[in-house]
Amino acid sequence: MQNNSNKSNALIQNRNQAMIFCTDMHEILARLQDILNQETARLRANDLTVLAELHEEKTQLIETYSYFANIFKSNRQGLSQYAPDKIAKLRIVIEHFQESLRRNHIAIDAQQQVALGIMETITRHVENKQRPTTYGNPMAPQNTQRQNRSTSLALNVSI
Repeated sequence: MQNNSNKSNALIQNRNQAMIFCTDMHEILARLQDILNQETARLRANDLTVLAELHEEKTQLIETYSYFANIFKSNRQGLSQYAPDKIAKLRIVIEHFQESLRRNHIAIDAQQQVALGIMETITRHVENKQRPTTYGNPMAPQNTQRQNRSTSLALNVSI
């Protein structure tokens, strides 16, 4: 990938610059696609250890991609004029990347739904176990001795 520091605020003015830009952007997208594929595979395998390792590289690539996307927006006309074939291929790569993002989102969402379902089932089970089956607190120590004290007739009737 070419050094992108010379591209800040520069207009793409010829075919060579357009080709270099498209090649660099294509490389960034390929690297992002690779990281996304790794993440999705790890999520499906429930192996979350590599996700933290990929985070820093992914963050840097996203920042670089954002930078290139801004250049792309400001040079859309020049790019279309000087490298229409490369732009068409780049658009296809972007569409594939967006589809991969959707698949990644589906994998994350499915995993989250499974986890939430498990948590809800456990919560219901615990609540059912803790629910008293008789009056009073089931956790209170039970007094097996009968009280021999006499109670008034009025108290018995009110109960």
